[in-house]
Amino acid sequence: MSETPSPANPVPTQDNAHPILTHERSLANKIAKGSEAGDILDQQLAMLGIQLVTQLNVLIKTSRIHGRTNAALDKPVDSMLTLVKTLAADHPVVLRLQNDFLFLGDSHLKMSSQQMAVFASIIEALNKWHIGGVSFASTADSKDFREFAYLFVSLDPDKHSLTDLQEAMQAAGIKGIELEDPRSLQLQHLNDAELAGGNTGARTSGSSNGSEGSKEKRKALAKGGYLKASTALGDLVKNTRGGGTVSFKQAKRAIQNIVELMMQDESTLLGLTNLRCHDQYTHNHSVNVSLLAMALGNRAGYPKVELADLGLSALFHDVGKCAISLDVLNKPGEFTQEEWAVMRSHPIEGVFTLVKSRGINNVPARMAAASFEHHMNYDYSGYPKLKVSWTQTVASRIITIADCYDAMTSSRVYRREPMSPANVLKFMFGKSGQSFDPILLKLFVNCVGIIPIGSLVRLDSGPLAVVIKPAQDKTNAERPLVRVITDESGTSIEDGPELDLTEQDEAGHYTHSILQLVDNAEYHFDTGRYFV
Repeated sequence: MSETPSPANPVPTQDNAHPILTHERSLANKIAKGSEAGDILDQQLAMLGIQLVTQLNVLIKTSRIHGRTNAALDKPVDSMLTLVKTLAADHPVVLRLQNDFLFLGDSHLKMSSQQMAVFASIIEALNKWHIGGVSFASTADSKDFREFAYLFVSLDPDKHSLTDLQEAMQAAGIKGIELEDPRSLQLQHLNDAELAGGNTGARTSGSSNGSEGSKEKRKALAKGGYLKASTALGDLVKNTRGGGTVSFKQAKRAIQNIVELMMQDESTLLGLTNLRCHDQYTHNHSVNVSLLAMALGNRAGYPKVELADLGLSALFHDVGKCAISLDVLNKPGEFTQEEWAVMRSHPIEGVFTLVKSRGINNVPARMAAASFEHHMNYDYSGYPKLKVSWTQTVASRIITIADCYDAMTSSRVYRREPMSPANVLKFMFGKSGQSFDPILLKLFVNCVGIIPIGSLVRLDSGPLAVVIKPAQDKTNAERPLVRVITDESGTSIEDGPELDLTEQDEAGHYTHSILQLVDNAEYHFDTGRYFV
């Protein structure tokens, strides 16, 4: 009997979805790249890749409970065999992990909100072992999968290395399953001409001066996009307070441009969220929340179109504050109970504003949900309080995290000194599972870094530096890219060097290291100036 799956013998999945399977081993080689048939095949392969992740997760979790000969493993092992026989007909199929993104070969696997927990589980499991990829060949049989899963869960990654696991697999006689070392995803950057024209074609080579020029071009475009989004928000707020007609077209164009820039240079855009001006807090805050939410949405697998919708929702998450008196909104002291009640009405007022602005049939659902839900909290301990059962959207849970992070790292009318980014993350992790979705919060740390962008640090050589980009390699997460901003005595300097803290000397010792995190407020340093 042929082992090739058919519509009559579909691949089992957790959600019982039946994939469309390729019926001929050499089909992929017969389809022209860029053709309609090629697009269909790519969609099928992506769907099968998601099922591969799902079934691998089931196999690992089942192996934690049952022995490798237990009948409970029959179904996930059979599912893995079916998927691998389909995907690895011509050559081994590789499931890769790069910078907390999962790839099937070189194709990024985009997850839906329903698949987020499964993807997070596999990413966490692979990261614990420092595995960069798992290769499956069609020669692997049931015994190979059972033995692999057993060793994967029985050996302790805190006590054993990836090499230990590979040697144990070899000793067990496992065939057709191989493990790869971790890899870092090197993002391709556009050159000046492509950035100016919006072309996403092939990268052209250039000199180091050209690379520096491209960097400055990206920074200029990022600042331009930030300014346009802030201007669009300001115009809308002004028109709303004046009772005029409101249009989201200007803001939508600005967000769409930002999405394109973020796909190329996320850290430059996130750096702009460090621009602080308490007098313009409301506008800056909403733009910052939009940038942070889109970065997190990208990590969560949102496609570009949905990223733009998410960014627009985040940009107007506080639109309900237009209905609140400026005397209350800008009050420098503590709110009275009555004033707190007014402030807590802004999520509902936001929905009313959106309905009035666009007409109830045309209000984007995400915008209304973002306004209504962004203070609810993950465990519904926030507001508005509801008397009926409610399911928060993933977009709103993303915006909740971005909103809190930016609010706490910003100076406010009633709080001139912001908290340091590192302290804010520490606080937020204390609220994981209560105020914040724990899976999304972990992904958020990958966006801003364990030592977040904008953090002030003291180097072991004496000077202060500001973190401008998280480390690309997770194993060196505590070694980001920094810019030196003072000399050894603490005197501010201009045009300080950028240092990659992962760099080592000939003896294998790190050239520079972080001695301690520094509270920005202690030195009254505005780190935002180093991102413009």
